[in-house]
Amino acid sequence: MSTELINGWPPSDSLDAAADEGTGSLISDLLRQLTTSFAPRTARPDGADFVAVAAVGRYLGDAGHKSGSCYLYDVTLTDGACRAKCHLAPDLNRLVQRGCLWAGRAVRVAGCGLVYDEKRLNCCFLQIEALELGPAEPSPGLSIPGPSSTPPRNLTASQRGRDLLKTLQQETPLRGGKAHYLPLWNNTDPHGREWNAPKALPAPKTPLEDIRLISLQHLATTWRTKVEFPHLLVRLMNKSRLRYYGRPGTKVDFPYQAYLEVADQTGMMPVVLWNSLCPEWYQSLHVGTVLLLHRYSVKHSYQMRTWATPHDPQTKTFRAIEICLNPRDPCADIQIVPTEQIKAEWRLPDIKYNFITRLELDKLPDAHTCDVIGLVTFVGRCERIRREDGSEDFYLYRWVHAVDGSTEQPFVLELFATSQPETFEQIHPMTYLVCTQMKVVRGFRSGGAATSVPYLTTSNESQISISGNHKGQPYTQNPKVQGFIQWIKVQCEKDVLKKSVIGGYYSFPPAPTLFQDYCKNLDAGPPLTSTSELKKVIENLHYREHKWIALQGTIVAVRYVCHTDSTERLGAEAVQRARDRPDLPLKKDNAISALSSEPVRLGEDPEKDSSSSQRTKELQAVPVRVYKRCSSPVMNHYMLRRRYPLRDLQKIYYNKWPCRKALRKKMQDPPMGVRKRQTDRRKRPATVPVCEQEADVPVSAEGFTQDAEEPVAANKDEQGRCEAKTSANGTSQYTWESTTWPEIREHLSEHLDLGELLPESIPRKFDYKHRDFLMRQSNLQAAECRPITATSKMNLQCFGSTCNHGYYSMTIVGVNHQVAVDVVFLPAMMSHKGHRMLGLSMDVHDNTLASIMASGYICDEETTDNHQKQMSSSPDQIVRTAADLDSLHVICVLDICHHAGDKSEVILNKIYKGTD
Repeated sequence: MSTELINGWPPSDSLDAAADEGTGSLISDLLRQLTTSFAPRTARPDGADFVAVAAVGRYLGDAGHKSGSCYLYDVTLTDGACRAKCHLAPDLNRLVQRGCLWAGRAVRVAGCGLVYDEKRLNCCFLQIEALELGPAEPSPGLSIPGPSSTPPRNLTASQRGRDLLKTLQQETPLRGGKAHYLPLWNNTDPHGREWNAPKALPAPKTPLEDIRLISLQHLATTWRTKVEFPHLLVRLMNKSRLRYYGRPGTKVDFPYQAYLEVADQTGMMPVVLWNSLCPEWYQSLHVGTVLLLHRYSVKHSYQMRTWATPHDPQTKTFRAIEICLNPRDPCADIQIVPTEQIKAEWRLPDIKYNFITRLELDKLPDAHTCDVIGLVTFVGRCERIRREDGSEDFYLYRWVHAVDGSTEQPFVLELFATSQPETFEQIHPMTYLVCTQMKVVRGFRSGGAATSVPYLTTSNESQISISGNHKGQPYTQNPKVQGFIQWIKVQCEKDVLKKSVIGGYYSFPPAPTLFQDYCKNLDAGPPLTSTSELKKVIENLHYREHKWIALQGTIVAVRYVCHTDSTERLGAEAVQRARDRPDLPLKKDNAISALSSEPVRLGEDPEKDSSSSQRTKELQAVPVRVYKRCSSPVMNHYMLRRRYPLRDLQKIYYNKWPCRKALRKKMQDPPMGVRKRQTDRRKRPATVPVCEQEADVPVSAEGFTQDAEEPVAANKDEQGRCEAKTSANGTSQYTWESTTWPEIREHLSEHLDLGELLPESIPRKFDYKHRDFLMRQSNLQAAECRPITATSKMNLQCFGSTCNHGYYSMTIVGVNHQVAVDVVFLPAMMSHKGHRMLGLSMDVHDNTLASIMASGYICDEETTDNHQKQMSSSPDQIVRTAADLDSLHVICVLDICHHAGDKSEVILNKIYKGTD
């Protein structure tokens, strides 16, 4: 397959012509070619052009599959006239797993063929063997029809054509005879049409007064002696997240289970919802629902499961046995009793809650269970961690801050997916969040030293609710919920909005002070990773996978970069102008409406700057890489560095991007006062300050270099070289190099350039008007293409950064001096007030770079005592102290997160001195 670079969409008139009814469609022509050809495969379809990916589906593979992956993928393609579901060859799975192939992206089919299922009669499907990735956004001329669109036309009436048409119209996976698709990024959430329809409430078959009932207490004592049990009339007290237990070779169509806990006037007992009853009933069963159960079975309970914490001490629990609701043998009979038919004489228990305030959290012990309500002020991006090494199963989570008015400190919430995908994806600042069955955490994930601030994490029985879902919930009458409502009524939206943040890099809890405690925190495996293994670790990451590693070495170079470019400043000013409106209180008429309604919206569309918009369009028209089967679409830059000398590679980067011509010309004509101070070619070239570059253009530490530097001041000592450079717009950039770095660099086998702060890593100020766009950036890629909105053409740089200072690019060399890696260090500019807001203890340090890297924050002027010498937090002074790191053996804790494509974020979290 050709590896040419694709710069954009084909002309829109060609797409319109392809979709015209008179000429047929691209997909129809492709299928007609396959069905009329004697050979079942074709290397390159005739006249292949761009089509769009309408949906991506994931499902469990067969037990005997040799692809190395236990999951398979189907993609639905559309050319604007029709849709066709195709199976993605297993060798191309990495394109989905790395976030390169997503719903809405343009692709060109470079190789495909018909595959017959030899174990099934008249069953064939289209398999994509090779493809080329096109632009990220679909062309305006290419509409994406809905699932109900007509199948491809102009197919022959051959048996192949009939079989293929039948396959294209089915909604189940193409291979393996599976009955459903899984969610794209985890196994916890319900996904597909089978789960979406709420269960209707049929009229009772028999009046409840005429039904013979049995209590849970009586059932617990007589279950061994009965064959068929009477009806149970119970209230649903707790509901767990879904558990998917499917494995290759599983014969069950829907291998799911969900744990419930039900109660009557005599006590509480667990219930297990099995298999196909989960998609039928799970989303219709809510906490507080009254159920009438019949044709159930009873057995000893599985004691290794987790249990919800009952908040009513008077409730008796029967946990030795559990009630099983099965789809067959026997087929369970489940009825939801309408609210208006519930009678007080049934004496069903009420739902009890244990709401706490943020002020009370500091006094609670580890693993204590509680419920919280708060106003969201920060929402982190969705990230994933592996369930275990080598597994393709992931936990999905995000960090959230919420305040309740009891103190300035927010609740720090670690929210894992709770089988509520619609709610989980819609969490944003300014919404009212309720989380139940949360666990207090005072240590790290797997032990170790206690954190300086407690946080809350979800349990298997946690449920979350946001604005718009609170009406009718049992907790609305809780006294602390009512107190929160009264506090909300007197808050000013404008003041809260100023403190609202979304997305970006966020690391919590802080790493332990001692490396020994960090090692205790590890689940398994060695505590250290070698620098030679780092590249492989990054290549094996999946989309939005977060991983923590530690490597030892020395820091040989430091570079301070101002990441705020002109485009971002213009966008921030526009958004700020839109926000400047009169104060609007969040006052509601009654308690229920205050929880169930969305906050009053403020702001207008950001004003568009013509020059900024034009520059953004130029930056978006960058070449797109082309991938083929069995290729790894990552580390292309690193491979180039090994193939070409450094100076030749610099020329490649200079001439590669057309939008940099003006910048190149500006670099070649330095000011008159600087021309006489050009440095020698043999000296290490300096990077152009990032503030002069466009944020959308990939920047590398050596990619923008030249023979002429513009030094303003240079200081040398026996421990290294420190330089200060000033760009044309007055932005400063400071660098330091170890005296040993030039010699080490000559003998490196590999130098990984990961020292650029990605736009996705910068926290953004929240704008309520454009919340949908901001939430889409923080959420994961959708499994199905969503309609394009007006905000789809916006850029993250349109929203101001909450990180007003720059970052540091660190060069770390392994102890064997074979591999070097450039990483980002993004310290927090924290004062005592800022730490007090998070409940963190803050130790005042001397603001040397070593102290900042060990603590993770810079002490500002507020942290110094009036009687002490004021410590400077300016970047130039901090970089000057980098000489203390020269030849110092350190252990670096790195936060690694993979973004879509070949973008990986590697941020230095903390250093430990090797002598410690």
